[in-house]
Amino acid sequence: MESDRSLPHFTGLHALLTLIRNLYHRPRLLTAPSPHDRRGDQPLPLVCLHRDHSVTDFLPTLKESLDTALPQVPHALIDADEVVDTTTDDPTTQRLLPLLHAIQQELGKDEFTSGGVGEFDNYKLIEWLTRQHLPPEQGKRDKPILHLLREWTGGRPGTGGLRTLISEVPHALTRFVLSVFLWIGQLLGMRWLAGRVPGLGREARWIMRQPFMVPRHSIGLQGFAERLTLDRRASESQEQIKKLLLHAFLEDLRIAYRRRRLRILPHRAGWRRTTYTTVLLDNVRDTNGGWELLRLINEVRNETGKLDPLLVVAATDDPPQAPQDPNPSLTAAVHANEALSEWQRRLPTRRQKLAPDARYLHIELPAATPEAETTGEDRQAWQDAASWHPRRAPLLARRYVCEALVLVLLAAGLIQPAITVSQSWTSSCAAFERWSAGTVATRVSRLGAAGEQCLGYSDSAVQVFGANERLRYAQSAVHAQNERAKRLHADNPHRPYVTLIYFAGLTNSRFGPRTDHAVAEELEGLLLRQREQNKRSATEPLLRIIIANGGTGMRGAPEVTRELLVPLVDSDPTILGVVGMDRSVTETEQAIRILGEHGIPVLGSTLTSTELAELTPLYFQLVPGNEKQAELIVNYAAHLNSPKVTLYHPSTSGRNIYAATLVSALTEKFDSTDIALDERTWQRSVSELAPLCAEDTDRSREIAFYAGRENTFGDFLRTVRRNCPDSAELPMIVASDAVSRFVSDQRSRKTTEFNGVTVSYVGMGSPVILAGEDCVAGRANSLPAGGTQLNAFCSGYRELRETLRAQLPRAEAPNMPWPGERVGGLYDAAGLFVNAVIAIRHERGPTKSGLTPHRAEVAQQLRDTSFEGATGTIDFGRSQIADDRSLAVLRIDNISELRGPAGTPTCAYLIGTVYDGRHPSTATGCPRIE
Repeated sequence: MESDRSLPHFTGLHALLTLIRNLYHRPRLLTAPSPHDRRGDQPLPLVCLHRDHSVTDFLPTLKESLDTALPQVPHALIDADEVVDTTTDDPTTQRLLPLLHAIQQELGKDEFTSGGVGEFDNYKLIEWLTRQHLPPEQGKRDKPILHLLREWTGGRPGTGGLRTLISEVPHALTRFVLSVFLWIGQLLGMRWLAGRVPGLGREARWIMRQPFMVPRHSIGLQGFAERLTLDRRASESQEQIKKLLLHAFLEDLRIAYRRRRLRILPHRAGWRRTTYTTVLLDNVRDTNGGWELLRLINEVRNETGKLDPLLVVAATDDPPQAPQDPNPSLTAAVHANEALSEWQRRLPTRRQKLAPDARYLHIELPAATPEAETTGEDRQAWQDAASWHPRRAPLLARRYVCEALVLVLLAAGLIQPAITVSQSWTSSCAAFERWSAGTVATRVSRLGAAGEQCLGYSDSAVQVFGANERLRYAQSAVHAQNERAKRLHADNPHRPYVTLIYFAGLTNSRFGPRTDHAVAEELEGLLLRQREQNKRSATEPLLRIIIANGGTGMRGAPEVTRELLVPLVDSDPTILGVVGMDRSVTETEQAIRILGEHGIPVLGSTLTSTELAELTPLYFQLVPGNEKQAELIVNYAAHLNSPKVTLYHPSTSGRNIYAATLVSALTEKFDSTDIALDERTWQRSVSELAPLCAEDTDRSREIAFYAGRENTFGDFLRTVRRNCPDSAELPMIVASDAVSRFVSDQRSRKTTEFNGVTVSYVGMGSPVILAGEDCVAGRANSLPAGGTQLNAFCSGYRELRETLRAQLPRAEAPNMPWPGERVGGLYDAAGLFVNAVIAIRHERGPTKSGLTPHRAEVAQQLRDTSFEGATGTIDFGRSQIADDRSLAVLRIDNISELRGPAGTPTCAYLIGTVYDGRHPSTATGCPRIE
């Protein structure tokens, strides 16, 4: 701005600037000037300043003030005389309303970085059409106006609509089909398909709904647009075309200032506009079109009744000369604000009457006065104007605030998913299982000292539990068989489709091969049964296995059962039961109880804790319980004439019900014999135990029975044999069935300090172990009583073992010269359910055989049917616990090297039946090996 000496001063300057400031400040949405006024936007007057020749620089000075204080507010200074001087006589370049076009050009500049008023789409289209000639027709159905409209929207001027586009399709057949569709559409009367102009939808809707030029006289936008061109304009009212131009301009401003979109959604750009668009129109006269423009604004506002955000401050020294315009009543500048109040009071009545001066507010500017002679307010008026600031936009409407808030909310909403994904990633857990094709549900849970682990279930490669290579390969092979079963069932939907859930602890807080290899053996047994069932057949049931993980030591079993498995079983009628269950701990008992309450049969493959059958009538146990194991040890000790048995076990308090029930059963059995029983307990570590040679006596006829878990057995052997020079005088070491996991893991036992150490342990599936190398080779010659089931098992096991040795590292592949007993156990467990389904279908007959058996039917069939498996006869007719099945003490002369005669288990003593419900007729009860 220039120095203060050049600024125009006059009486009433402060009042006039205050009036202008109050007018360009946009009211808040819910505020009203008075109780009788509407809320939000208010009608704006056309402020006409009738000036003396001495104050011709008022508007330029006001423009400089706005440039300095309010650069972001859209405003423009237009000198009407200068605009008229630039007009030409060429109709294609001459504007109908040059002043309006100059205003649009100024307001459309990019200098208003935060307050620009949009693209003026409606105005530009109409104004452009008023300067165009229609091109000549190019055919029978050609519409020249389409070429113009497509040219406006960015298309090529000569394009002919859909027909032309179809002609440019390169593929002949596609071009022919599209042409046929277009021809059919035209026959049905849908000619508008070929005449559409994409990109003009919003403009077309507004043009055909606005009041000027009577849009109803045209069928659509094309006809209306033709009426605006130079060739057709002569038959139209020029006054109506000008009003349309002005109305389009004001509509574009309304769109830019609109606070809502689609009537309910907030329009943030409109909320940010806290000041009205201000146009300073200088040197208004009749000769330059200034008064005509103001008149048109007055009439358009009166006739449409719509508010618009345009504040016009015009200055003139030449009043209008039109005879129809009344002589304006001028108000002194010092009373400008009072004049505004009076104008607002009279406006409703005057606009209702369409008064030609309803929108005018005439202010008389007095002659310029030296600054020193003005009052205090007038003297400081320009300095006060320099400090004007627009009202700040609402917080949520400000730039980047809403975006930042959305980002914060999005970040807050993503915190938990991010944590979940991170936990899933670190726990090898599928984070997006919902979008997978398989049956998968996982969660990361903290299992006390075991840390965070991935729990859940899976029947596909989307989720594989654990870290051990052999365990993961077994799961992947099972998943592959699941996919095969699904494909075969899709090919033959009438073929029985059986689903079992294998539930065990597949993850460890630390790498624990003892548990991993044992679980892998069980999965390999299920895989063998799947390979037998999932072959092309018309009647044999297909077998699908869902693998469920209860975490280290089954600590997460209740959570997985209650929250994941029960809903899964309720939604899938093909699931007939749960097998496995890993180990006898409190959490396993809770899981069995929950499954029983929901009518789901459970077959424990290695559980031996007593009283499990009392949890639910739907629980079945594949192996004898701890009472039978205690009976085996008592009978074995009596067979050896052992005078004493020393029982080594961990603390029986807490969650380890396996040790507690086994110790209790052993104590009860030995109390009825003459054999002495001595208990040695460790609380925290087996290193608390004394060596077997501590008494310095010959104890070779005694038995040291280990009743703990497999994970401490290696340390037990080290502790009790430490500093013992003569192993021949040490007690015979016999371990419980849990140590079978230790035996199956090469990394645990293959160490030099165990070289030559003899270990006996309780075998739950001794027949497959005693089948030995012949079974590994695919034959069952050593146990001829095994029959077809053992033969089928050995044949399949040979193929599986060859695959494992080819796919896995040497340290991970099975290397024992006999099949793992857990392989045979789960092979038979799955076979039980398959056999039950076959029996149920046979009982139903051909009419109902295709229906999926109910789980209660399956449970009843398990009770009623005896099953000959690879591990012997399985019969639940007298009890839910298969106590009649064989239990054996298996002896390995060299636990470190399982090869040759010294590394092969031999049967030392056996109780129970083996095959065909018969007990071997030998002194030790062991079957004869051929």
